[in-house]
Amino acid sequence: MSERDTYTITAGRSGPWWALTVCGPGLKRGYHTQVKRLEHAEEMARDLVATMLDVDVSEVDADFEVTVADEDVATELEATLLARLAARVAKQQAAEVTQTTVADLARRGYVHRDIGYLLGISHQAVGKLLHEAEREKTTPALILGTRCPEHASSRIELLRSILPDVAEDDPAPVRLRKLRALRERLRDDAGSSADPARGR
Repeated sequence: MSERDTYTITAGRSGPWWALTVCGPGLKRGYHTQVKRLEHAEEMARDLVATMLDVDVSEVDADFEVTVADEDVATELEATLLARLAARVAKQQAAEVTQTTVADLARRGYVHRDIGYLLGISHQAVGKLLHEAEREKTTPALILGTRCPEHASSRIELLRSILPDVAEDDPAPVRLRKLRALRERLRDDAGSSADPARGR
């Protein structure tokens, strides 16, 4: 395949099994297969596509997206993913604002325990945040990436700009695909953001 294609896997319960319908480039119609657990759906679909296209499975350089056939469940999953994405962004923003405030209070002469008392975090967490802030002063902005204020703002704007389209304009499978893509874009930020309450 010259370009990376996307195949959709529509999954519906069938007794103890998941019945899968696979659609996408090169397939004249939807083809059916089944798995016991959804975690195996992509592997099974990839094998099916390879068989239908008469190619080795290693040649199927494509993305596979799983959508639940039950519309009520799909809507519930979408709403949950939206809420989790919003919470993740809010958590990241809170961590960045907390670090900025801790650094500002320290510059004003507040001691660690007083800063911790005012913000509701431990003095150990205050020390950690100050250490990170000091380290970032000597780290190139390109490496800092997500901790820079302008990146925080762009991340919030990204969420605000994408979510209305996701919620209103797209078919359910497309909305879920966009949400999952957004989740991946935020994943690294979530892993690198400090949680000021963890030291409590």
